[in-house]
Amino acid sequence: MIGADLFAMEQHLKRGLISQGGLEEALWDTIGRVAGQPVYRLLGGSKTSIPVYITTVWLGGADQSQVPIKDQAVYARRLKDAGFTGFKMRIFRPNFMDDVESCAGIIAACGPAPGFKVMVDRTAANSGKVWDYATGLAASKALQEVGVYWLEEPFARDDFETPARLAREVDIPITGGEGWRGLDPFREGLVHDTYDVIQPDLNTCGGLLTMRKIAALCEAFHKPCIGHGAFGLNVAGRIQAHAAWGAPLEEFALATPPLLPQEQWAPALKILNSKELYTFRNGEVQVPQGPGLGLDLNEEAIEHYRV
Repeated sequence: MIGADLFAMEQHLKRGLISQGGLEEALWDTIGRVAGQPVYRLLGGSKTSIPVYITTVWLGGADQSQVPIKDQAVYARRLKDAGFTGFKMRIFRPNFMDDVESCAGIIAACGPAPGFKVMVDRTAANSGKVWDYATGLAASKALQEVGVYWLEEPFARDDFETPARLAREVDIPITGGEGWRGLDPFREGLVHDTYDVIQPDLNTCGGLLTMRKIAALCEAFHKPCIGHGAFGLNVAGRIQAHAAWGAPLEEFALATPPLLPQEQWAPALKILNSKELYTFRNGEVQVPQGPGLGLDLNEEAIEHYRV
């Protein structure tokens, strides 16, 4: 990239930048600093705040079986009381009805959507077992019955047909797309009507410009586009991308109980000149208005803490 035209983003993507989402973010940060504008405005956006939900993973086991169900409800309530608009957790337990029971307890403690959204993520690619269709259908109906807001990635990521079939048979939204790269899989997902909500991940899909294109594809198909999240400093680019097309939700993932997000990312403040990483009002994150990605980095501190 040294000596290349900073602004020739399409050329860079064709040369391989699409597989280096973090580097693409850095280029947009530089472009924003040159222009003196936040990236979301350079991409045509005008939304200045986005409602936030928190995705949680407890330590000690991938399937979360070690976590008492009541503890999940207590933490979700803490997030609600802190002003966040929703909560998402893994449902990796061997018996999905145990996760359904947990969701019922969380909703009882926090109230039903739309006041506070409770979502679940099967992430079948990471859960150790992809559900067969009968199991996915039974789980979806049970989750729908207790009031879960959506079910994420119940089947394999390269399966465009089975999630579409499930989405036709249940009312609970079926969501996914975080593992897709480039425009082709998103086109296939939209043509097959694979998901009710499309969830591109900024780093995986190819970067800010590619993500903006994906959002435009979704708009053409009248399909909601809610980007996959990250945590701490890594959310900065996602906030800019999601504000560019006006995403209805922003995901912060992954929070580790019992910490609130602000407590968990507090160490990052040591490399910033600002006193807070993100500003929240009424359950919404305020889109940073500084140039580029909006991070006011302390270069001396970065050098000091470099490993």
